[in-house]
Amino acid sequence: MSIVVVGDRYLVTAFRLAGVRGIVAESFEEVKESVSRLVEEGEVKVIILSEANAVKLRKLRSELVRSKQVYPIFAVIPGFEGSMNERLNEIYTLISQAVGVRLKLEG
Repeated sequence: MSIVVVGDRYLVTAFRLAGVRGIVAESFEEVKESVSRLVEEGEVKVIILSEANAVKLRKLRSELVRSKQVYPIFAVIPGFEGSMNERLNEIYTLISQAVGVRLKLEG
């Protein structure tokens, strides 16, 4: 299985220490271009992104889901600044849509 992390040099370095291939992309445009290229090539099964970049790439990720592409899978992790809770909101919305009712979050 091919796994690639796309992000700033610190995130990429951390994953390279664990043996994961990485692409350094300092700006969002670089992230978007790198992810688009990886998707087009079709060889990568998992793309690891920071939560901030994943939120910005929501449109691209949604298009892949609508096209019924199984791969790549996007693994979203908190950035060094911590969780933005955007991923939690996204998962909440997806579950509400799947169940067909609006869920109420506690806490």
